Amino acid sequence: MSRSEKAEATYQRILDVSNELFRKQGYEKTSIQDILNELKMSKGAVYHHFKSKKEILDAIEIKVHEANMRRLKKLAKEATGANGKEKLSQVFLKQTLSQEFDPNDVELMKAHLDPHTIVSDMKEVPGMSEFLIELVEEGMADGSITTKHPNEVLEVLFVLLNIWINPIIYPRSREEAKKRVSYLQLVMKNMGVDFISDEMVELFIATYEKGGFFQ
Repeated sequence: MSRSEKAEATYQRILDVSNELFRKQGYEKTSIQDILNELKMSKGAVYHHFKSKKEILDAIEIKVHEANMRRLKKLAKEATGANGKEKLSQVFLKQTLSQEFDPNDVELMKAHLDPHTIVSDMKEVPGMSEFLIELVEEGMADGSITTKHPNEVLEVLFVLLNIWINPIIYPRSREEAKKRVSYLQLVMKNMGVDFISDEMVELFIATYEKGGFFQ
């Protein structure tokens, strides 16, 4: 194994061990010393890759985001259906089904919540949209989607999903959350991208309820 490969393996091991400790003990209750003890590494070896516990958390978030983007791209590429709208609906249905949360995930997500993270997530919106633009354009061509602004409608969708509906940013009860997801369904319909079914609304809420996101 080359020096660069060893460095990458160490980097990933630090992330894996830290993520597991953050999930089990909570971010705030996990110290750098806890991480060092679990890794059986020196402080200098860890600080060679990360200057702080927050940097480790940021790196974990980036890895999670990259994995989500790969999954979204794969789902969009493999989507099947009679038209563009059905394919778009299938992507979001499978994306929702693939998400699994537990209370430890919720606490970790709360630990990572800060203005910088929210702004960073908003900057990623165009990247999320580009994976789905072909499906929307396909729907426009076959008549199943009537919007004339495919890029803009997808960006609005992801901003609402990632920010406005996000139960970590806006803690809500199950009923309040369902009202907002149902309203998103109506918004998308009025914008000419009527792909959110009642089944999807229920599944979305059930996924977050199972994870313990609601008040």
